[in-house]
Amino acid sequence: MPRCIRRNPRTSSLPHRGQWCDVNITVVSAPGDPRIPAVREAIAHWNQTFAELGTPFRLGATTLVNGSVPDQDMQDLATRVPTHFWRMTLPASLDPFPGDLLVVLSDASFISFAARGSQRTVVGIKNSALLMTTPNVLRNVVAHELGHAIGLPHNDDPKLLMCGRPAPCRPDAFQSDTPHFFPLSAAEKERLQRLYPSDWAAR
Repeated sequence: MPRCIRRNPRTSSLPHRGQWCDVNITVVSAPGDPRIPAVREAIAHWNQTFAELGTPFRLGATTLVNGSVPDQDMQDLATRVPTHFWRMTLPASLDPFPGDLLVVLSDASFISFAARGSQRTVVGIKNSALLMTTPNVLRNVVAHELGHAIGLPHNDDPKLLMCGRPAPCRPDAFQSDTPHFFPLSAAEKERLQRLYPSDWAAR
C-alpha cells in the first residue's frame, strides 16, 4: 500500500504519483488581507472532507507571511497553468518563502490558479470585486484551487466545486446567500481515497 515519505521541500522531489506527505502551508499576503479567513475556511473544509473519506491525511500547519510576489510572475504562472500544471518551473521570487504549499494572495490581475513545481505547489488567488464582495464565491474559489493542489482536475458540472476550463464554468456560479462549499462528485471522492488511502502514514 502507498506510504508517504517525509521530505525536505527544498532538496527533494514530490512523493511518488504526486502524493503529499504532511503539508505545511504558507500564506503570502499583505498584513490583514481580508482573504485570509477564506483560506482558513477552505483548509478546514478540506480537512473535514478527508476525515469524512476515512483518510488520516490532512493539510497541515498554516503560517502567515507578510510579503508579495511580483505581479508579472503571478500573471506568467496563471498563463502557463492550463497546459503545464504538472512540474512547472516556478519563479525564483517564490524561493524566500517556506512551506510545501504556498497560497499567494495577490493584487495582480489573472485567473486564480494552482501550479505544481518539482518541489512544491503554489496557489494564486487574485483580488477582484467579485471575490471581495461575495464571500461564498471567495471561499469556493480558494477551495477549488486547493482541490487542484491535492490532485483533483476540472470537471464540467457547474453544480460541483471542481468545475472549470475548458467547461464554461465561472467563479460567479459560487454566489449564494447561504455560506457553503460546493460538493465533490462521487468519482472525485474515490480519486481522493485512492491518492490518500485509509492506511496513509508518514515514515
